[in-house]
Amino acid sequence: MRLLVSLFATALALLGQDPRLTEVQERRLANGARLLLVERRGLSAFSGTLVFQGGRAEEPTSAAGATDLLARALYGSTWPEDLAPGKDRSDLETLLKQEEGLLESLRLERLRLKRDPAAPTQVPALEASLDSIQSRLKALFSPSPLADLYVARGGRQTAEASADALLAQTELPQEAFEFWCATEAQRLRTLQLSRFSQARTALIADLRSQGAQGTTLLCGAALPGHPYGRDLLDYLPSLEALRWSDLRAYARRALSPDRLTVILVGSFSMDRVLPLVERHLGSLPVPPDEEAVLLPEIAADLGDRRVQAELGSAPRLLTGWRIPSRQHPDHLALRMAVQVLAGGQTGRLQTRLVRQKALVRQAGLNLDVPGGRFPGLLVADLWPSPGHSLAEVEGALQSEILRLQQDPIPQDEWLRALAQLEADQLRMEDEPAALARSLGMAWAQGGDWRLAEQDIQRLRALAPEAVQAAARTWLQPSHRTSVLLEPTLGASQDPIEVDLAQVLKALAAAHIADPAQREHLVSEGIRQLRMLSSEERLHTLKLLKAQLAPEKK
Repeated sequence: MRLLVSLFATALALLGQDPRLTEVQERRLANGARLLLVERRGLSAFSGTLVFQGGRAEEPTSAAGATDLLARALYGSTWPEDLAPGKDRSDLETLLKQEEGLLESLRLERLRLKRDPAAPTQVPALEASLDSIQSRLKALFSPSPLADLYVARGGRQTAEASADALLAQTELPQEAFEFWCATEAQRLRTLQLSRFSQARTALIADLRSQGAQGTTLLCGAALPGHPYGRDLLDYLPSLEALRWSDLRAYARRALSPDRLTVILVGSFSMDRVLPLVERHLGSLPVPPDEEAVLLPEIAADLGDRRVQAELGSAPRLLTGWRIPSRQHPDHLALRMAVQVLAGGQTGRLQTRLVRQKALVRQAGLNLDVPGGRFPGLLVADLWPSPGHSLAEVEGALQSEILRLQQDPIPQDEWLRALAQLEADQLRMEDEPAALARSLGMAWAQGGDWRLAEQDIQRLRALAPEAVQAAARTWLQPSHRTSVLLEPTLGASQDPIEVDLAQVLKALAAAHIADPAQREHLVSEGIRQLRMLSSEERLHTLKLLKAQLAPEKK
């Protein structure tokens, strides 16, 4: 009873605070870019965020991975050599063009050798020339970390590539504001990308080391033919063929002022910042108009889809429902549904599936995967506890979805979920970079930065019945795609499965001569056995061992 009283007191206190974003001032620059300012008196540093709407979703297939490359090669480090005036960059430009030509020649030569390994090759000579050019490039840059212009001033910069936007966030002392304006404007004018080849090599290496990802498999199956469902691993040949000049040309379009929102959080007024931002970022050239990117529409009710795969060392269930974009009226109700189901330690999945039933060891629910500007996914991510099958977990998840759709949401649960969202909003407002990111993504996804504030106000006016109606509309089998990931054969840590694999291999070896057929039989047998409960698997293991025993005599 005391817990219930405390819960209502906390909820009412938070609701009474009427949390609102600090007043956001908006201006449009001469070139069409937007400026948002949040005044925070008393801060010694400011947060400057550049948000470019578009992201991975608007990359053409020939430039797949370009947003990630720009995050790595353009932002994150700020080198004086990249920002020098045009006449002082001539040597660097010449070397970068030579590097581009050698990289392309080397790529084509290696492709030729794959087709005809016995043919004479120019690879060693090309590699030697490339090493020479790259050594000369390195000599132009200082090896000291303090050569980074922002680090030298006690600041830092991070960059994030997402499905809907490219964000570059900088934190610097207040007195460095005009320097930041001039530096960011020069970065966008120059688009030097001097570390393009290193960034591309690192990105490709990261993609290959990560290998197939469960969430990527889910997006590809649930959103076929849409950039949201794209797996960069499938586009490695295009990424390897992407040239420095190609990325620069793409950047001039993708990072144009009409796609840019500048968000400032700091202890200064609009009268101070507007002239400086207008002078530098507002003077960036506007590229010629181009046709808007038209993306395919995917019907939400494609039908119930299932994918089974071997990946990783532990079983995992990923279930995604196709849901509308952030601008849709039902989107907010689905956000509250996520909070009720998976809001921290008190969410239904954590309470019932993790603690009470011990069916899963980890449960999560994510909205807008991989993005929210276009229709995407609401994704449940469940990791079964040892001894429990994916089928059990899948059934338990569906029971919780049906319960949400059919049973009234208790008032205490509703208030707790709303209080958690209010608290998250207050924490976000307290952190300048998080506040800037929230405003930026609201604009990039929903077309209006005000959604970052209005969403909470609208949630407070939402009725539990609206959440149930949205759940019945969108969280249904015809909108669902499930990915059942089983451990790669031999990677499981389950002792029962290890014994089963050994017994199946022994039985297969006694009856099948072809190694490939034996491997397929064992793999299929393990896959079928994983669908059984722990007790059923133990019983099956005993039966199989009984068959094996006479053959060993």
